[in-house]
Amino acid sequence: MWICAVVLAAVLCLLVPGAGAASAATRPIALALRFQPHLFFDSGELWRPTDVDAFLAEPGHQFCTTTPPACTPLVSPAQLTGAGSYLDLRGTRPDGLDATAPDLATCARSLGTLLDCDLGGRSVIYAHVRRSAGKIAIDYWWFLRYNAFSLDLHEGDWEGVTVIADRTATRVRAVHFAAHSEVWRYPDGVARLDGGRHVRVYLARGDHAAYPRPCGTTVCRQTQSGLPEGRFNGRRAWVANDPAMCARRCVRLLPQAADGAPASWEAWDGRWGVPISPLFAPPRTPSFQPRYQQPFAARSTRRRRF
Repeated sequence: MWICAVVLAAVLCLLVPGAGAASAATRPIALALRFQPHLFFDSGELWRPTDVDAFLAEPGHQFCTTTPPACTPLVSPAQLTGAGSYLDLRGTRPDGLDATAPDLATCARSLGTLLDCDLGGRSVIYAHVRRSAGKIAIDYWWFLRYNAFSLDLHEGDWEGVTVIADRTATRVRAVHFAAHSEVWRYPDGVARLDGGRHVRVYLARGDHAAYPRPCGTTVCRQTQSGLPEGRFNGRRAWVANDPAMCARRCVRLLPQAADGAPASWEAWDGRWGVPISPLFAPPRTPSFQPRYQQPFAARSTRRRRF
């Protein structure tokens, strides 16, 4: 009888999600890699998603507080405390052309025009996974050094998309694209999936808003708005779209504690750049943004032409 029980337990271990070896395929990092988006940048884009831990360790950044007004060199994420604080990132030019990797002259880059080092595993995106009502939200975030489009000029830029998968994590049910102050869900068939699960994301030049199709003209527009948008021709694929280049290291989970709460820099309610204009403020940390807090929510649009 005990032999039967052992055999039955082994069978159940293979069949029941979350049990034994089967659980490895449903762990958050496995899901984040399985549905990793494929990013396509405009041919004139200067920056790439960066490894945040390595970024914060770079010389030249300062941690600042508004009360009292003071700035000190940033040497550790442990300094990131206080809701009224912000980062003064390295570089001072309003066009962001000196917002560069400190070793830009010697690092490996896929393009000589880039202001970031994107080879050798240095270009990274982040993910946060949440399950609810038979669905899984894989919420992707990436950080870029600078936002430079028209009057919207500021240090730091957190952008991304959210992939909604079915409860078995085998099929993409929807994709939500973050663009400026809104998160959009487009009609069925507009978003394109490579291999059935890697959504193609076209990022606008300079402000990095996410779109499901490219726009290669000089009159690109924001969704549900007459406002202009930076061109997003998609002619420069992210190097980590290639699995060999990604090598399972281009996607990481946002830092969290054992209980699932945000940790390290992800727990800091501050601004990733100097606050200059209330109209174009540097972003808050992902965990304090609405898309992270409500990953299944999005506005619907009928837009099909870009």
